Amino acid sequence: MSLATIARWDARGVLRDRWFVAVAGAFGALVIASAAVALAAVDVLGVSAFGRVAATLINLGMLFIPLIGLTVGAIWIAGERESGSLVLVLSQPVERRTIFAGKFLGVAWGMTAAVALGFGAAGALLAVRAGTDRIPAFLWLVGLSTLLAMAMLATGFFISAGSPSRSRALGTALVAWLGFVIVSDLGLLGTTMVLRLPVPALLVLGSLNPVSAFRLAAVVGITGSADLTGPVGLYAADRLGLGGLIAMLLLVLCLWTMVAYLAGRARFLKAVEG
Repeated sequence: MSLATIARWDARGVLRDRWFVAVAGAFGALVIASAAVALAAVDVLGVSAFGRVAATLINLGMLFIPLIGLTVGAIWIAGERESGSLVLVLSQPVERRTIFAGKFLGVAWGMTAAVALGFGAAGALLAVRAGTDRIPAFLWLVGLSTLLAMAMLATGFFISAGSPSRSRALGTALVAWLGFVIVSDLGLLGTTMVLRLPVPALLVLGSLNPVSAFRLAAVVGITGSADLTGPVGLYAADRLGLGGLIAMLLLVLCLWTMVAYLAGRARFLKAVEG
């Protein structure tokens, strides 16, 4: 059994998983519906079609992509451990690292497909309604969404690697989702006000959240300006330049994926060999 074989097996498995199909289907339907509503209001409000659709897609991506990545990643290994199928895979003459990598790659393929289908339908609708001049900016948003999906999936696998049951892993993933999407920004704001943190410290703390990094990179990349990112984004753009700011945010997303993956693999090896 090779890495490619395991990846193909898990890619087929994730496309049959009811939770993944339900959440990914809801994401795709909301993306299409939201894009249609945003485009329908363009003539009435007299605003940029792409701007309205992009703002809608960024907000949907911040909510649904972490939810899909965290929950699907969290239940994957934990579910197989609970059902006993993981024991069968571990009994094969394959290195444990290869098993973990294959499973991650298989589920990552499913995640990438979900993001591509959801945004692809919205992109086609946007191209028909508003033209193709903003395709590069739209592809930038799709690429960032894929990076966020990989970061959240790796975090989900980290949760799953050490969880004894599917239900416990799912609960932990939902708490993590709330932390990334909702609590982190509120907590950062409250901490800043209480401790009177300087702007550089606020920038570091804010950019460590991959969801915040995704939002900042999407807004700056699409608008070509940091005016809509708030004081932290403006400060970072002033210090680093727009190119430096985008590079830093991309690095945050990539490092988050790599660190979470390596930590999850170490946790998985400890659990199966302990």
